[in-house]
Amino acid sequence: MLVERMINKVIKDKIDIDKILIVTFTNAAASEMRERILDAIYKQIEENPEDEVLQKQIILLNKASICTIHSFCLDVIRNHFYELDISANFRVGDSGEIELLKQDVIEELFEEKYLSNDKDFIDLINTYTNYRDDESLKQLVMNIYKFIQSSPFPNEWLNDKVEMFNISDKKQDFSKTVWGKILLKNLSEDLEDSIIKLENLVLNMRRFDELEKYIKVIESDITNIKSLYKNLDSWDNAYNFSKIDFEKWPVDRKITLLIKDEAKKIRDDVKKKISTSINKVLIYNSETANTDITEMYNIFYKLKNLIIEFSDRFKVRKKEKNVIDFNDIEHFALELLVKKDSKGKIISTDIANEYKEKFEEIAIDEYQDSNLVQEYILTSISKGNNIFMVGDVKQSIYKFRQARPELFLDKYENYSINKETGKDLKIKLFKNFRSRKNILDFTNLVFDNIMSKEAGDILYNEEEYLNLGANYEAPEDLNCKYAGITELHIIDMKENEENEIYKSNNEEKNGEDIKNDNKNKSLNGNENENKDDNTKQDETEEILQNSVIEAKLVSKKIKELLNSGYLVYDKKIGYRKITYKDIVILLRATSTLAPIYEKEISELDIPVFSDTSSEFLDSIEIQTILCLLKIVDNPMQDIPFVSVLRSNIGGFSDDELVKIRLCNKESSFYEAFKAAQIQCEEDLSNKIQNFLLQLKSWQKQVNEKPLDELIWNIYIETNFYNYVRINAKWFFKTS
Repeated sequence: MLVERMINKVIKDKIDIDKILIVTFTNAAASEMRERILDAIYKQIEENPEDEVLQKQIILLNKASICTIHSFCLDVIRNHFYELDISANFRVGDSGEIELLKQDVIEELFEEKYLSNDKDFIDLINTYTNYRDDESLKQLVMNIYKFIQSSPFPNEWLNDKVEMFNISDKKQDFSKTVWGKILLKNLSEDLEDSIIKLENLVLNMRRFDELEKYIKVIESDITNIKSLYKNLDSWDNAYNFSKIDFEKWPVDRKITLLIKDEAKKIRDDVKKKISTSINKVLIYNSETANTDITEMYNIFYKLKNLIIEFSDRFKVRKKEKNVIDFNDIEHFALELLVKKDSKGKIISTDIANEYKEKFEEIAIDEYQDSNLVQEYILTSISKGNNIFMVGDVKQSIYKFRQARPELFLDKYENYSINKETGKDLKIKLFKNFRSRKNILDFTNLVFDNIMSKEAGDILYNEEEYLNLGANYEAPEDLNCKYAGITELHIIDMKENEENEIYKSNNEEKNGEDIKNDNKNKSLNGNENENKDDNTKQDETEEILQNSVIEAKLVSKKIKELLNSGYLVYDKKIGYRKITYKDIVILLRATSTLAPIYEKEISELDIPVFSDTSSEFLDSIEIQTILCLLKIVDNPMQDIPFVSVLRSNIGGFSDDELVKIRLCNKESSFYEAFKAAQIQCEEDLSNKIQNFLLQLKSWQKQVNEKPLDELIWNIYIETNFYNYVRINAKWFFKTS
């Protein structure tokens, strides 16, 4: 949609491409859009070779603003750096450098606070840390600092949020505060859910007359829960009705109906859920709750000041090093484009007005993932009626980065689909041109059942359904396998769990090992202290074990698919047999799971590649060269230095390395290496001398040759290239 509109703007509306700002989410998307616009222009030129306007667009396309929001902001900063307190030759620091800089700043800040015995700082230490270290407070400061960077004015936002805790009227109804509203809303949802469960349970139980006494108990529960539910309009009323007395469950062994036991389990779950919710929420009356919030204000105020001081120092340190970080890119651009007038209203600057005159239209892709800073920036350079946004709130996946899908939703709800209303226009795009009907039907079924205004920010109904837009022709042989039904595979782990329990019980019967082991555990004084760590480790291991099972199933399905003669549709040649390259596996997280899938798929002799694969980069062949480059830069690094010496490049044995280290135990291995050249026997001495000469040669080439040429020379001079080719574990297959 966005690409087609931009092409029409250039070709039909005769708007020069450099008069349009197109903001994409990734650099790849920007490159693709640029290429598609260029292809469309060339096609038009073939039909109208004399059209000078079209020919002009090819030249203008090179300087057209088709980029990510950060690229645009960098352009604004570089063109107006003199308006900011930064140098013209600033650079964007990489993430590693910025993190180290943050650590240095916070370490220095904390050290100064300790030396001055700052009272507010000591209060924070006593509140947020334990006797071991102050790492938790450092992490809290940096996490909040990072979080507020998604706000257009971070310090103002932080101050406003802290001041919310400064409650003047401690006798006010706590349900009217922002915290009271949230707490009672959550409690209300739990109560509603519990009432529905118990009412449905009563309906099922009424089929059996002998369950009447159990029904009465449950009906009593429903009455008590509803009493609390009706009083949630006031905090103190809710507090006074929070003590729910659940009647005792009748005992009658003569009644053997299964539904009786099922009803008891459901009721017990409801009791536990409600009791937990009440004990978390309704523990104080309004006055006490307000007092607690006010007491929190004092400590939050001190924390706010510490965060702002960290922010100011971090800003100074970045300026000293002439670097800016990723967040600075947006905030510096915002500083150049907006300002506040005498009444505190945000208005556009003269610089922003220049961009307003320049751009005829501003197009934003993936608008549902915009944040408030980006919204301010792009709004400041618009004419008010020339922004075209494309997005889908169902694809919003960056809330953890403080994306604000509500920006999209606000416009979605308030814009009109009718041009004649004079309101901002909304164009609904519900046709899907990528998927077949069976995929869309299944997607609609799932979303219709799980997505609501509360869970998903939008009510997914027939008006929001994805509709088929693609036209896939049927193959000549209608009996062949193609475009099958959507499959959902569920792995039932219950049987495996039961087998494990059975196995464990047998082991207990056959020996005392388990009992003795449990005794030893009970005598271990660190058991409780390590309980949380062990639980987390067990959960991680369980996730990995389940992932292995899933990966095995996926591998098996791929093999079956390839052996079944399944057909896929190829735009160039029509239907053909499926190949390896037609299959993709989507994972929620790749860093941990991708290696598991690679291993299982490879074991079935299926070629596999993951663009986040760490196994390739972690291979000995790659790590050896990386270590060599490190010691070319600085040979005083012991681990890389020894790694290279032990490799095929160095050729030193473990015994030889021990002899070298004994020549100088105190200094770095490099110093010991040089000392060994004098102290060791002739053969080892000559070997050391040759390596040092070679290392010196590579260090000289660093200033004389490009990095790629240096690496190639290393491969050739050491014969490591041929060594890797002979012993290579990594290769690519084509299909």
